[in-house]
Amino acid sequence: MVFKIRQRQAPKNVAPIEFAPTAMPSRFPDRAQAPVELVSQDGSREPSWAHVSGWAQLSGSRQTVSCILICANQAPVVAQLLPLLSDSLTESGYPWEIIAVDAGSTDDTLAVLSPWIELPGIRILRMDSPQDTAPCFAASLLRARGDAVICVDPVAPHSPDLIPQMILLWESEAMLVHARYDAAQRRSSLVHWDETEMRQRIAHPDFMLPPECTQLGLLDRQLIDWMVQGG
Repeated sequence: MVFKIRQRQAPKNVAPIEFAPTAMPSRFPDRAQAPVELVSQDGSREPSWAHVSGWAQLSGSRQTVSCILICANQAPVVAQLLPLLSDSLTESGYPWEIIAVDAGSTDDTLAVLSPWIELPGIRILRMDSPQDTAPCFAASLLRARGDAVICVDPVAPHSPDLIPQMILLWESEAMLVHARYDAAQRRSSLVHWDETEMRQRIAHPDFMLPPECTQLGLLDRQLIDWMVQGG
């Protein structure tokens, strides 16, 4: 696996990038509740990456992948999904992290998540009170460190098996990749935009990122930086 370094520059004079209002806020408000990040028992302050090979640990040119998982009263689903996510991310070949956010759940979601913090690459954020998905995603994006960030909805009808394919598209210069579900055929397909298409789309003042991005979507780091700067 060859880890490529991208050298992209943000376009000038573009409109702020927005998600659909039902999916994610267009900005990152200062007054949004700040989540608490749980710390492992060894007291480590700097979250570790899950490394997939010795070469990846030694190489100074590697890229990384973050995965955001928002959990709200979904303990049984999360218990099944976390192993699948970790396997899919490991298959990608990049050092990775999962940022799982307990959005103020009142069931056993936090109890399901907590033991995972002892494993490399797993980060747990906790909201003190129930929160909508939008502020949780915004807070997670600000904390994600990856060169690519994958958003996952635990109840979306998409399989984590799509993640390696999404990363392959990202390696081929896609800046955004998201899954689209065909209910009639009961299957998911991937839609992707390269940098040229992204620049063309964001030139429109009413441009908004597809809401499907929060169900299963991959955002390039440059795209996230544009969003933060626009907010």
